[in-house]
Amino acid sequence: MKVVIIGAGNVGYHLGIKLHQVGVEIVQVFSRKYQKASRLALEVGSKPVSNLADISKEADLYLIAVHDSAIREVATRLATLGVSGKLIAHTSGATSIQVFENAGFSRFGVFYPLQTFSTSRIPDFDKIPFCIDANNPDDLSVLINLASKVSSNVNKINDQQRTLLHVAAVFVNNFPNHLFHIGDKLLEQGGMDMDLLLPLIQETVDKIENNKPNKMQTGPALRKDDSTINQHLKMLEKYPDYQELYRLLTHSIQKVK
Repeated sequence: MKVVIIGAGNVGYHLGIKLHQVGVEIVQVFSRKYQKASRLALEVGSKPVSNLADISKEADLYLIAVHDSAIREVATRLATLGVSGKLIAHTSGATSIQVFENAGFSRFGVFYPLQTFSTSRIPDFDKIPFCIDANNPDDLSVLINLASKVSSNVNKINDQQRTLLHVAAVFVNNFPNHLFHIGDKLLEQGGMDMDLLLPLIQETVDKIENNKPNKMQTGPALRKDDSTINQHLKMLEKYPDYQELYRLLTHSIQKVK
């Protein structure tokens, strides 16, 4: 299979490298920033381009890994460049598959790896859930087979399911990471280090591997320990945003049946 990677950010970068490692030919790498396209192209033995007009017409799959807000624009532009009959897919958790039909493509799908990517960390692709969809059975099989080359966790997920999954992912990844940041800042105020919290964080994650999260809930909110809660709120008076978050989360925990 010949693939063009469109977007050389965190997702495109790691996905391009992994596809190359399993024997997929990366024909081109596109990025509006030529330096980013060149960095990935060098890793995968490909050609960098920074102008969509230079995109090859010879690929089997055009894989869009750009910001959600740019997918429609890129797809519409590609459709005018003579590849509207080729298979195209995006890597987004929040963008409808219909963005391609609206742009004029006849074959399209979704190739969404459910993971947070950072340039400095090498992801373990075998454990990453890939959420696959397509507008016809043949191309669905193509995308599933491609995903199976890089991951043992491949799932057929439709638009509605993927949107819900993406919201859930924000709750379990983006929001907790912000809460980790808050914990880090509070510890800094007391001359302490985030390392003190890492065993607690790891234990929290380990416990929900085989148990429902609500069954593993602990803490003053669950116990309705008003004395401790009020003490915490008082300590947070000089951090009103953190104090409000504490109140909201405490209330949410106490509402769980």
